[in-house]
Amino acid sequence: MSPDGNGRPVGRATGAKSCAVEHVGMVLSGCATAAMDDGRVIEMKAGDVFYIAPGHDSWVVGNEPYVSLHFLGAEAYANAKPK
Repeated sequence: MSPDGNGRPVGRATGAKSCAVEHVGMVLSGCATAAMDDGRVIEMKAGDVFYIAPGHDSWVVGNEPYVSLHFLGAEAYANAKPK
């Protein structure tokens, strides 16, 4: 449930507690954290290639804008319609 660009978690609009989308990507700038439903925590920073399984929440860490390329998951990201 990454921020939507305005700092709001994306999943909140759908009523979801966590993101059900699988993500594969690369961080271009900034830093973010993903907390998995199973308790694992993954930090992603510039230069990292990442895999984030379904069942997570995420947020930007620090003041630098977080920019990432998504190779998988972008087609489904934040497309759910509000209930």
